[in-house]
Amino acid sequence: MPKVRAYGADATLKACRETTYGVAPLTGYRSLDFKSCDLSAEQPLDDDPLLGRGRNAQDPYRGLVTDEGKIEIPLDLRGSGFWLTGLFGDPTVTQTKAAAAVAFSGQPAANSTITLNGVTWTFVTGTPAANQTQIGVSIDATLTALASDLNGSADAQISKCTYTAKTTDDRLDIQFDTAGTTGNSFTLVTSANSNGTVSAATLTGGGYRHEWLSGGDDIPSFTFEIGHPQLITPVFFRHLGTVMESLTLEMGREGPANGTVQLVAQGEEKATATVDATPDTFALKRFSQGRGFIQRGGAALAGVTGGSLTFSNNLERVRVIRDDGKIEAAEPTSATCTGAMTLRFDGATLVAEATNGDPVSVQYGFSMADGWELSFELFRVFLPKPKYSISGPGGVEASFDWRAAYDESSGTMLRARLLNDVASYA
Repeated sequence: MPKVRAYGADATLKACRETTYGVAPLTGYRSLDFKSCDLSAEQPLDDDPLLGRGRNAQDPYRGLVTDEGKIEIPLDLRGSGFWLTGLFGDPTVTQTKAAAAVAFSGQPAANSTITLNGVTWTFVTGTPAANQTQIGVSIDATLTALASDLNGSADAQISKCTYTAKTTDDRLDIQFDTAGTTGNSFTLVTSANSNGTVSAATLTGGGYRHEWLSGGDDIPSFTFEIGHPQLITPVFFRHLGTVMESLTLEMGREGPANGTVQLVAQGEEKATATVDATPDTFALKRFSQGRGFIQRGGAALAGVTGGSLTFSNNLERVRVIRDDGKIEAAEPTSATCTGAMTLRFDGATLVAEATNGDPVSVQYGFSMADGWELSFELFRVFLPKPKYSISGPGGVEASFDWRAAYDESSGTMLRARLLNDVASYA
C-alpha cells in the first residue's frame, strides 16, 4: 500500500558507472545494500546587503551547489568490490585454485579411510589394491605413499586434484587442478580411526582474487540513485558525477563488519520513476568482526582490542564559472591512509618501532571459514610514541595513531585484496 511518509526501510540505492563524467547511464544499474545515507545536494542562501533601502532585509542570493555525503555500507563478500573499484579504479584479477589439507595426529589404523569427493580411499597393512595405500613404517612414509598413490590414480574424481605430503607437519595438502570456483564443491571426509582431520568439509578458496593499488589516476565516476518507491508519489534522487573520496572502517570484537564511504557528486536531479526497474544485485554474505585480524609483518598482532583505517583520495572540487553552480569535476590529489590501533599495554609490543621511528608493515582484514578474505595491506606504517592511561585496577591500554607512506619496492602505499566468487567488477 502506498505511504504518505518516507521510511528508510523502503529506501533503495542503485548505482552505475558512468562513461562520461556527469552523464547518467540509461541501463546497467546495480542495487546496493546500505545502512544509512546522507548524500544530498544543498544550495545555501547568502546576503549581499545594499545601503539606502532601510533596515529590513533584502532578497538573498543562491550560493554554489554542494552535493556530498556519506553512505554507511556493509563490508560483504561481493558488494565490497564495487566500493573498492570506486575508490581505487579497476583491479587486476587472477583466478585461484581451491585447496585444503588433512592433518594426521598419528598413523591411520588398518582399514580406516578418507573419502575424496565421494571416493573412498582405504589404508591397509598388506599389498594395496586400487584406491588403497599401504601403511608405512612411520607417518611420514605413509603420507609420502598416500600422495604418490593419489597422484597416480586413474579415478576421475581423485585425478581432479594434486596431492602433496607435508611430512614436517604430518599433513596431506590437496589442491584442485583447475582454477576458479568449481573446486570449492570437492568434498573431504575422514573416518575416526584414520587419525586425520580435514581443514574444511570441502576445498576452499577457489575463485577470483581482485587486487587494487592506491595512487592510481583512473578513478571512475558513478550515477547514484536514492529512491523512495513506496510513497503515494514516488520520488528518486539521482546524483550524477559521483566520485568516491574515502573509506573508513572500524575493527571490533563482535558484530558484522561495516564501513563508511564519503562521496562527492556534481549535482542532483529529481525524478518520479526509477532509472532502472530491474537492476542487478549482489548476493549478500557479510564479513564478521569476529573473524577480523590485524597483523604486523604477516603475523597476528597480540593484544589488539580495536582499530580503524581511513583511506582517502582527497578529492579537489574543481570550481569554474557555470550557470548552474555545480562543480566541474572532482579530481583525486594525494592519496593518504591513516588509522589507529589499541593494544593491551605490555611495555614491548610495537613500542620499539614507535620509539626508533622505523616503519612496520601492517595488514587489516576479515576472513570467512570457507576461504574468502578481504584485506588491506600497508607496507610502511609509521607509529607515534603511544599514549596510555591507567583508569582503574584493570588492564592498561596503549593507543597508536599511525600514518602510512609509499613503499618503493611494492610500488604503492596500500594494497586491497578481495578473494571471492565474482569474476569481474568492470
